[in-house]
Formats: sequence, C-alpha cells, structure tokens
Amino acid sequence: MDRKNFVLAILLSAVVIIGWQVAMRRFFPNQGIEEPIQLDQPAPAREQAPIPQPAKPIVSSPDAKPAGTAGTGAAQKVEPTQAPEREITLETTYWKIKFTSHGAVATSWILKKDRKPSGVERPITGANGEPLELIPQESVEPRIYPLSLRTPMVPELSKNLNGVNYKIDGVPADQSKIELAPGEKRELVFTYSSASVESKKTFTFSADSVVFDAAVAVKSGGVQQPIEIVIGPRIGDQSDTQTGSYSTPPQIVGLTMAEKTERVVGSRITPAFASVVSIGPGDKQITLDKPLAGDVDSISILTSIKDKEPLFVAGAKVVDREGGGHVLTLDQVPPGTHPGSGVAQAADIIRQPFKWVGLVNHYFAMIAVPDQPISEIALTNINLMLPDGGKTVRSYPSVAVPIRAGGRMRIFVGAKDRDLLAQVGPEELRTDLSSLIDYGMFAPIIRPIVPIIGGALGLSSRLFHNYGWGIVLVTIALNLLLSPLRMQSSKKMKQAAKHQPRLKELQDRMKKLKADASKKNEREIEQLQREQMELMKEANPLGGCLPMLLQMPVFWAIFVYLTISLDVRRAPWILWVKDLSAPDPLHILPIVMCVTMIAQSLIQPMPPSTDPSQKMQKMMMTWLMPVMLTYFFFFSAPSGLVLYWMVSNIVGAGIQYLINKKPSPADAKTAPSDSPGSAAPGDRRERGKKLKSRAPEKEIAGSVK
Repeated sequence: MDRKNFVLAILLSAVVIIGWQVAMRRFFPNQGIEEPIQLDQPAPAREQAPIPQPAKPIVSSPDAKPAGTAGTGAAQKVEPTQAPEREITLETTYWKIKFTSHGAVATSWILKKDRKPSGVERPITGANGEPLELIPQESVEPRIYPLSLRTPMVPELSKNLNGVNYKIDGVPADQSKIELAPGEKRELVFTYSSASVESKKTFTFSADSVVFDAAVAVKSGGVQQPIEIVIGPRIGDQSDTQTGSYSTPPQIVGLTMAEKTERVVGSRITPAFASVVSIGPGDKQITLDKPLAGDVDSISILTSIKDKEPLFVAGAKVVDREGGGHVLTLDQVPPGTHPGSGVAQAADIIRQPFKWVGLVNHYFAMIAVPDQPISEIALTNINLMLPDGGKTVRSYPSVAVPIRAGGRMRIFVGAKDRDLLAQVGPEELRTDLSSLIDYGMFAPIIRPIVPIIGGALGLSSRLFHNYGWGIVLVTIALNLLLSPLRMQSSKKMKQAAKHQPRLKELQDRMKKLKADASKKNEREIEQLQREQMELMKEANPLGGCLPMLLQMPVFWAIFVYLTISLDVRRAPWILWVKDLSAPDPLHILPIVMCVTMIAQSLIQPMPPSTDPSQKMQKMMMTWLMPVMLTYFFFFSAPSGLVLYWMVSNIVGAGIQYLINKKPSPADAKTAPSDSPGSAAPGDRRERGKKLKSRAPEKEIAGSVK
C-alpha cells in the first residue's frame, strides 16, 4: 500500500507541474520577460543590450521538460555575450552579401550574375547601371533586415535578440571578407548567450549556388522556443522606380499543400481596421471607433494622404483594453497620432499549410523552403513616402516563416528566370517554383507557348547580337506564319461587306411587311428570312473574328514574355532605346505605333453604311481608339512590347494591302453592281435559283424581282 501511495504521489506531482506550465502558457502568454524594450526608448545605437532573464520559463510544447529541473544552477553563471559589432562581407559566384553581427542579419545583398541551365552566366546590374542591390538601404523604422528573428510566443524576446551583438564563430577578429572559390562551401555561425537565453544562427553557403541553408535555435530558460525567420522586406532592384500596370509591386507568394499559389500584394497587408476617435490626455490611451480583437497585443498607427496607401507612423504595444476593446492603453502614443489616424494589426497571420513562402517583385525573389510543411506565416508591411515631394509611396512587406529547432530551411535568392527556376526548383529545393512567374488568367493556355516564343527570340537575338532586332525578326515571322488566318478573316469580312447592302434591304422590307399583319405578308416574311439566312451562311460576320481569336494565345504569350522576361531587361535596341524593358523616354515608338494602328484600320474591309451613327462609330474606332490606347497604355509600356506591336501592325497592314489587291474568286464571277449599295444582279439571280429549289415559284417571286 505504501508503494501504491508513493507512485500516486509522484503521478499527482507530475500532473500539477505540467498542468501549471500549460495553464501559464495558455492564460498568460506574454509574461515571459520582466523588462521588455520599450519602442519609445530604443537602446543606444549598436551597443550591447543584454537580454533580461525571463520571470517564468516558456514551454514550447506540453511534454517539454520544465526549465528548473536541470541545469538551472549552471545557467545562472553564464555571462552575456560581450562582442563588438562586426561586419563580414561574403562573396560567392552570384552574390556579394554584407552581414552585421548586430542581430546577425544581412544589410546588403548584391546579385552579381544570372545563371542559365546551359551554364552560361551573364552579369546583372540595377536599373541605374550600378550593382544590383536587393535590400532597401534607406532608413526604415522600425528597421527590419532579412534573416532577423520573430518569436511568436514572446514578441519581446525577438526584439531583444535582433538588437544584440552576436559573436561570429570561426572568423578572426581582423577578417572582414570571405571569398568562396568555385566548389567551396562555408558556414557562417552567429552565437549569443546570456543567463537565460541562447541563440544560434548558422548559414551555409556554396560558391556555385543561388540557394543557401539556414538553421536557427533559440532557448529561453533552457527550453526551445518557436522561431520564425524573416524574409524581406521589399526584395528586388532598389533602383527600379517604374510603377504602373507593367510592373509587379512587392508581394508575398506561397505554394500551399493543395498546389495553389497564394499572392498578397504588400500594400494590402495589415490594412487599417479602425480609426482613432480621441487621445487621452497624458494617460497613453486612445479611443477607437471599432473594437480591437482580443488576441491582438501589438498595433500600428497609420496616417494617409489623398489617393495613396496608408502611411506607417509607428508601432505600439497594447497594455490594457477597456470598453469591449474600444479604449486601449498603450505603452506609448506614437508622435504623429491624431484623431482620424488609422489603426492596424502589427502582423497578419495566415494559418494554412504551405510548402514554400517568399517575397517577389517584377524580376527577383527571395523564397524560403522549409524541410517540413509549415502551418502558418506572419505578414507585415510598412508604407512610407519617399523624399521626392510626396510623389512616391513605397511598401516594405516582409514575411516570417517558421523553422523547427534542429531543422533547416533552404533559401533561394535570385532572378525569376524561367529556365533558372525550372532547374533550381527540382534539383536543389525539391519543389516546383514555376508559379513564381505570374502568367495571368490565361496561364494554362499560354504557359506551353512561352518556351517556344522564348527560344525563337533567344535564337534571333543571338543571330543579330541585339534583342531589339530579334523581336523584329520574330514578329515578322509570326505574322507571315499566321497570314493564312488573316487571309481567311479578310475574306469573310469582304464577303460580309459585299452582302451588307442586300442584308440591309431585306431588313427594311421585313420591317414594312411586319407592320401589315396579313397571311400574304407572313409568307413573304418567311421567304425573306430564308434568304437572309442564306446570306448569313455565305458571309457570317463572326467568321472574320474567329481566325483573329485563334491568334490571341500567341499574341498574349508574346505580351507576357516581353513584360516579365529577364532577357529583355536592360537590353538595348537602337540610339535612344537603351532598355527594352523600360518605356521609350522620347515616346517615339508609341507615336509611330499609333500611326500604324490607324493605317491598319483604314485598309481593313468594312461594309459601306449611310447610317450617321455607324459612320461616327467607324470614325471613333479608326481614329480615336488608337490615340486613347496609345496615351493610356503604350506610353508607359516597355519599349520591347511597343516595338513588337508596331512591327506587327506594319507587317499586318502590308499583308492586308496585298489581300485587298488580290481579287477573290467570288468577285471574279460577279458582274459589276447596277448601283452603289445594291447587290449585283448575278448574285441575286443565283440566290433566287437556290431558293427556288426549296419553295414554290410564286412564294419567292417577290424576293428576286
């Protein structure tokens, strides 16, 4: 019996100890640190900031061992890491990365080259011709760098870890640069330790790869903490200022376990959910017009300018809430907060299983691929106005991706090149990265065509040693290849134009006959309707549109390729056109293209009309529509796309001119018309014979008279 009581006592003790830890984590999740760093009292720049000891250890899982059961005495003797701030530049074949020991993050990431599966490498520069910097260099507060940490259970812990100086293991104090020779690998290890916290970041680089490994482990009170690695903010060419419908704004992209690609534009992350109604005098309180959700403990204060995205003012921590979440007590009321300011969550949490997640812009990407699927991601964004007089507002989105303790995360940093992604995805990341390129709503149709277009443009550009002339050659070849469809379309349109007067005559006669409802008129109306159907079969207006619709997938594939391909980026053509991916600075190409659109419309076969409304419509389609399209869409379009459209119009107009000069078989058999606007007598007699075989002679006499 004593033995049974002893065993029962041990079991009850274990239940109490584990239950206490679970209850504290469930009902008091933010009690992990006694003295969190306040946002309005930042630590002195680049000075060592020891992390305070947690009052209660945070248990990462219910079956985790309590912190006080082992090693507690030894942990209390550990002195905080005392290391000066250092910068290390690591250079590989494709990257030049600058790391700082302050937070163990990357402050500069220069992409040097692009790689083709054939092994061909080509240098890459920024839009301004300087080295291509992928990380924003302007001052953005709160400052976020790639590879910083986020601890979702204890936010204050990550704020502290991102603000201390790590020790760089294995790198002498006098060494500031590491160059990797071809085939060489190198680990960069950052460590920090104090009486209560241990943090270790390990990054493994290969000289010949655009993928590196990341591993992170953080212990608080001897217990592993859930950790997320930050990707971003705003990865891409920082010198590229192009905006509009032909550029891709920074956005978060992720592939779910259901093989669905999710995209979130940076400026749409953490939108304002409420507005500040009033600010309490001196008590750090604000009153909202809508309640704050109960699980939100950090907010962002936003302001806005007319017709622009909400601008970031500052962040604040919610200390207390009253009135059902309408009245908030903050750790600080950020300067610039005023009635009408927007209030947003500090982070948007998406709970969905993902295979990989990352940040992309028009040409470049930083993608994290964990070794196991992840269940949630945290999205943040800051919208700031650039110092250009309020003309530009930039979004700085980032995403925090979970990484398990003892696991690793593979991170791709490079260009969204179709061939590169097709190689790196399966071979180095064991996943499919093709969805990084957005082919639009017609992706299933045009995706197979794009490699063909790319191969043809690549071959022709190598032939001329100029991508612009390559576009000209491929455009001419495509128009000649599709000329049979154009000829069929023109033939149908000419037939429709020839029979349009007779169709109009039949419609007018039927209107008059329908006004007098008699049996004789009904029979004649039926005969007129049959003749109208015969004419429609012979010259269906839709028959001229169908061949053009068959060309649309090819045209759309070229449009997509020329607007997203890295091959076109910074490729020159002639004289003033120095970059086919940028708009024509002198607008010469768009103006010439507009003239070619008008010329092509003028030589298209159109049915004659005396209706004033139809004449006005034709004039608008011929003159006004090309001018409007050019002004609103092609003035800001990439020069390569405008060049393609212009050459296509010129070749198409030439082909149409030859088609118009060549008489059709129907025209050769048809006698000249008796008068303008009426059908030829030979045509009418021929149709009369066709109808005669289907109806009594007396019923069709009126229709062929």
